[in-house]
Amino acid sequence: MATAASPRLGFGIGPDGTYTRGGQVLAFVLGVWTMLAFLPLLFAGAVLYTRAEERFAEDPERARRLVTWSWLCVSVLPLAPAAIGTGVYLAFA
Repeated sequence: MATAASPRLGFGIGPDGTYTRGGQVLAFVLGVWTMLAFLPLLFAGAVLYTRAEERFAEDPERARRLVTWSWLCVSVLPLAPAAIGTGVYLAFA
């Protein structure tokens, strides 16, 4: 008689469904890393956009480039660390 295989638990999750000690530590470290990695990009985007508003009347082309970089700071650039983290996770999962 074949027994059903138990479902594979996520990394850091114990058999009772709670975080293991290692899972708690990793969740905390990744949470702090995420905050530190993405928050500066938010401020950089805000500063670039403010500078673009100031320059738009004098140099619209430069202002458009600053706006583009501000959008990259809050949209595409945060995906790079997320993609690297996902790749590392998948490599070790």
